[in-house]
Amino acid sequence: MKNRPAYLLLLLLTVWLPAPSYSVPVEQIHLSFSEDPASMVVMWSTAQALSDSSLVRYGSSQSQLTLTETAVTWQFTDGNPFGLHYLHKAILKGLSPGTKYWYKVQSGTNESSIFHFVSMQAGQKWSPSFIVYGDMGRNGGAQSLPALTKEVASGEHVAILHVGDFAYDLDSAGGVNGDQFMNRIQDLAAYLPYMTCPGNHESGFNFSHYVNRFAMPKTSSSPHWYSWNIGPVHFISYSSEVYFDGWGVQEQYDWLEKDLQSANAPENRSVCPWIITYGHRPMYCSNIDFNDCTTSKSKVRAGLESLFYKYGVDIILEAHEHDYERLWPVYNETVTSKDYVNPKAPIHIISGTAGCNEADGLCFDVMLGPRGPWSAFRSWWPSRHGFGRLKVVNGTHVHWEQVIASDQRVEDEIWIIQDSHGKHY
Repeated sequence: MKNRPAYLLLLLLTVWLPAPSYSVPVEQIHLSFSEDPASMVVMWSTAQALSDSSLVRYGSSQSQLTLTETAVTWQFTDGNPFGLHYLHKAILKGLSPGTKYWYKVQSGTNESSIFHFVSMQAGQKWSPSFIVYGDMGRNGGAQSLPALTKEVASGEHVAILHVGDFAYDLDSAGGVNGDQFMNRIQDLAAYLPYMTCPGNHESGFNFSHYVNRFAMPKTSSSPHWYSWNIGPVHFISYSSEVYFDGWGVQEQYDWLEKDLQSANAPENRSVCPWIITYGHRPMYCSNIDFNDCTTSKSKVRAGLESLFYKYGVDIILEAHEHDYERLWPVYNETVTSKDYVNPKAPIHIISGTAGCNEADGLCFDVMLGPRGPWSAFRSWWPSRHGFGRLKVVNGTHVHWEQVIASDQRVEDEIWIIQDSHGKHY
């Protein structure tokens, strides 16, 4: 045999060298609530599978992560040729209510830093607070991240509601853009549950990135809509995109009506009196960009406004327009009152200013045209980024603030008081 010494050396090295350690960097760590209030979902990504060694170590002390939960791993390649291909999801179950837990994730021999979260409090006699925004790009959203990181670190909030449009887009650059975005929000989403709804920028590859990268409560047959309870509020996340992509319209409508009927049962509405929905595209807006919400024939409004009015939805959170607008209580283009005391129609709040990628983050959705009679307050300026704070104080009072990210100044706030929750007619 030619080169026999070299062959023997290679054989010896194969036998004597230790097996590879499979050190796999872990990335994109983020949390979400599940359908079980005593659980927390933890997700992350890696370049290799190692499903037999991906897990979460956690505990109620930073120095004693004595509990473990093995992750489910799957390969994600649809519209993701260049992004990390393996996603991991572990559900931490049986959590004590309102308890701070410390955790880290592990794949192979590589471990993450230690993060922490607070499990959901039990019952309804408490006041959950939420960070709310839509339309955050990988680049454009950079201006909001320092302020949002401070908000998360304050310990005042229990979750983040991202009302559609992520990364611009998650599937861009073969999925690399989505990976970079998920890493950017890790300082937020590894500490607070990151609750979502799909926007138009998630539609690529049949929403594959949205469906794979986020794990929301499984309270419907579709990952595009779901509901969940926390404190005195029943949240409903829905998809405005069904009205533009030509699928799921009736399926979502039927599910929404069934969910709203259940939420309005006396034994349920007495426990969770507030019904708050969030979906990406608004039903009304005073922009001049010819989007759906600027027309009298809005597809989203035609599809959902009567349903939400009938079943007494209190607040509708929206985004898509890269600005901020608060509406008076309105139904069928008619303002029912110019205050927020016992409103007789839903209150729409549009907060799409987290920072898109369009026009290098300037996000031009101009608000220079005439305002509809339903527009109570509006704010727009190029590169003015911000987010909302939603605090459900109790069964009758909600406080809303819109914050400018650059200086954390509150530019708008309202109190919503509802002493008699129920159907609007």
